[in-house]
Amino acid sequence: MFSALELIGYLVIVTALAGTLGYRWAVGVHEPRLRKLQLAATRADQTVQQQRRTAEDLCARLETAEKRCKQLEHSLAEIPEIAQELSATRDLREIPEKALDLVQKVFQPSYSVFYRSSRDGLVAAVVRGESEFSVGHRIKTGEGLVGWVAVKQLAYTPEDMRFESGMVRSTHLASGVPEKGFSLCLPVTSGSRTIGVILIGPCAQPIPHWRAIGRTIALITSAVISSATVLREQRLLAKTDGLTGLMNRKHLLLQVQELLVADPRPRTIGFFLFDIDHFKKYNDTNGHLPGDELLKSLSQLLRDNIRAAELVGRYGGEEFIMVMPNADRAGALMAAERIRGLISGTTFPNGEKQPSGRVTVSGGVAVWPMDGSDVDTLLRKADEALYQAKRAGRDRVCAYAPAALGADSPPSRVGQVVAQTLLEDNPEAQFEFVHAIDGRSGTE
Repeated sequence: MFSALELIGYLVIVTALAGTLGYRWAVGVHEPRLRKLQLAATRADQTVQQQRRTAEDLCARLETAEKRCKQLEHSLAEIPEIAQELSATRDLREIPEKALDLVQKVFQPSYSVFYRSSRDGLVAAVVRGESEFSVGHRIKTGEGLVGWVAVKQLAYTPEDMRFESGMVRSTHLASGVPEKGFSLCLPVTSGSRTIGVILIGPCAQPIPHWRAIGRTIALITSAVISSATVLREQRLLAKTDGLTGLMNRKHLLLQVQELLVADPRPRTIGFFLFDIDHFKKYNDTNGHLPGDELLKSLSQLLRDNIRAAELVGRYGGEEFIMVMPNADRAGALMAAERIRGLISGTTFPNGEKQPSGRVTVSGGVAVWPMDGSDVDTLLRKADEALYQAKRAGRDRVCAYAPAALGADSPPSRVGQVVAQTLLEDNPEAQFEFVHAIDGRSGTE
């Protein structure tokens, strides 16, 4: 028999064994569930960490996007001001610079290049930033990225280049593609003609609707170039004679006035006033269109043969004037005789029908300051010498000499009209001028 103490000991041992066995059984039963819970907790923690990083990244991107949008809004807000500054540019040489200023402000690229069209392709006129292409870089139309965009006349991106056919990539795009990459290439067109191409380098951050914004910049640039070109042509027309392309009377006389007030001014100035002999007969015999062609041909001959410092212009009708800075009387006569002989020795169409069998001119020479101190006096005296050359038989040059002028020499009103022409472009003055010339009876 066991004593009570022993029974209690055995009972404690049994209870301990039962507890141990029960604990092991419980652990064995719930361990997979605990593992699952631990794994789920770990995954949840990883998800939270990943979501936190994603949120931080999104916040950073949002901050960057907001900053970029503010920059874009600021740039777009400045577009009208910059575009107005661009549109106010009247010098064709400055327009590419202003256009790239706008590109740099809006896109903030690493570089930008403005190519203008030339006779043999395109040439880089302005470069901004770190470009591999320098000013003066030339590329043929249809070759390379810029040349291909000039042909396609469409805004072009790197994605567009990837969609080109193999033949295009192996021919047109085989060379001339920027090694530093690009973000946009814009054609500047006027009607069906490409007048330039804007190459925009990689941008730090892409901007929304950048293709549309680029096209807008190209359109603004095109409009400004077209406007400046028209203005230049109008200014040129204001200075030149529409038929012959020589300086017109008004512009040439203004040039003479500038010579007279220049510092230093020429020591002397020779004036050679001459006209085509029997021009009315030429028109009556051959018609006015051949007469116009004769004026054009003779004007081209003058352009090709005057010297660097000399000025030549159409004075009115068939009359021309040549101005010779620093020419004294002998030098002016020699230059005038050279021109007369050149014209007399040139075969012009229908020249054989003229009374002398060829086209000839007669002219008079006056020299500042010996023959007069102002333009109208000098032209009046050159006109009187021209009349003397007509009286002496035509196809010759006479210098102004009061003793050589006959008493029957009609007074000339050319100088009076010249003074008024210098003051204003008055149609009535022009009408009076024409009649002042045509009124010289027998001076053909």
